[in-house]
Amino acid sequence: MRVHGNGWIRNKLNTLNTMKSRIASVLLVLALVMVATPVSAQNIRSNVSGTATSTPLRTRADVKVDVAARKASSTERRVEMQRDLAKRKATHTSRVLTATIERLENIVTRLESRITKVKAAGGVTAEAETFVAEAKNHLSLAKSSVALFVSVDLSGERAQDNFERVRAVASEAKGHIREAHQSLMKAARALKGVSAGVRTGGDATPTAE
Repeated sequence: MRVHGNGWIRNKLNTLNTMKSRIASVLLVLALVMVATPVSAQNIRSNVSGTATSTPLRTRADVKVDVAARKASSTERRVEMQRDLAKRKATHTSRVLTATIERLENIVTRLESRITKVKAAGGVTAEAETFVAEAKNHLSLAKSSVALFVSVDLSGERAQDNFERVRAVASEAKGHIREAHQSLMKAARALKGVSAGVRTGGDATPTAE
């Protein structure tokens, strides 16, 4: 049986120590890899799901808020357009009514001139003058109604309410204009009868229809 010397034993021990050091190094590397692997996997899952990224995902609540904001903005624009439309309608109606009142006032002026001439010729114009006075009163009330268009409240959010306010003011003015027109028609007929009597030299007693 071969007996090894001390030198051979020392060489074997050195070899074993070297192998142990290498094994320890390999185990350390394996341990580090095992620790790092779950972290990397977690990062991968986080990036895929989006929950751990720097840009957060929009939630349903965020989407609902955005939708509500867009609806509110759209509604506000629609209400503003309806208000502008009501204002334009009020302005247009005011101009039309004012022009009608001015035409009737011109008729009043011509009738008053005719009354003056008939009276100078000896005609009785009391009835015609009464109708003219009524017409002038209705035209004054009509102008007061038209003036309300400037201050009418058109700030309502419902278009129907704004248009109803415009129609209410216009209806009142139109009523006075209609009454003024009828009074002027009566005044013209009464004055025509008086004028005929003056031309024939007789006493004419006009009657209003």
